[in-house]
Amino acid sequence: MDDEKRMFFGAEVFAPWPHLPPARMIAETERHLTLTFLGNTSLPAIKQLLPQFPKPSFIVGPVGWCNRLLFIPEGDPKVAAYYIEWLQGDIAPLHMELQKWLSLPDKRAFLPHVTVARSPFDKEAWKESFEEFPIAVRAIHLYESVGHLNYVPLWTYPLTPPFEELEHTADIAFLIRGENLAALFVHAQIALSFKFPEFLRYFSRVLPKSLDALITELNRGISLADQEIGCPFKAVSFHGEILQKEGLLLWEMIVDV
Repeated sequence: MDDEKRMFFGAEVFAPWPHLPPARMIAETERHLTLTFLGNTSLPAIKQLLPQFPKPSFIVGPVGWCNRLLFIPEGDPKVAAYYIEWLQGDIAPLHMELQKWLSLPDKRAFLPHVTVARSPFDKEAWKESFEEFPIAVRAIHLYESVGHLNYVPLWTYPLTPPFEELEHTADIAFLIRGENLAALFVHAQIALSFKFPEFLRYFSRVLPKSLDALITELNRGISLADQEIGCPFKAVSFHGEILQKEGLLLWEMIVDV
């Protein structure tokens, strides 16, 4: 049928992508985490369902880190991907809700990963080049797979970004968002890791009880990173206050460099 398209629901992701060995690369702007594959489906039929799209449990895009390489399938890999371990938010429940909503059988356990390249590629070269890096979800899309590693959003469910970089005259500044203080702390660490991915090694799971405690713990991690591997940050400034807007906490983080 002319109105059928090869479609899937997926989460658009963004990251400070490492340098990768040669392969058939998926463009950075089109990298995603597949949530539910629909196959060849009528677009008008799906559009009729979209007003009942099951809303995610999160408002702010989930964040995590890519901590291992995946070669899929194992025996004769055609895909190079990164496994995602979530640090704040979890997208697996949305996958399950979509399966129920669309009455689709859940044949395999959900594997949170982002595909970055397809064969041919040198598996050993990819292993040698592996680096951990942070990752965040920007939005949920209904994608059309149009071939040649191109994926076009047909519909979007927007999410609030966990952080955004702000212009600052001399230092680095971010607007950090979160549902609570613990989320704010995680998102602040992820923002720093986007500038310096090695900072993930010093990720803290402490639950700060105040903004001052949050900043103190960030600076403890920066100091430790600087002692062990060298760090481009001097310190996070004891600056500003936490604001509340539309059910979220907001804090402007200024980083001395």
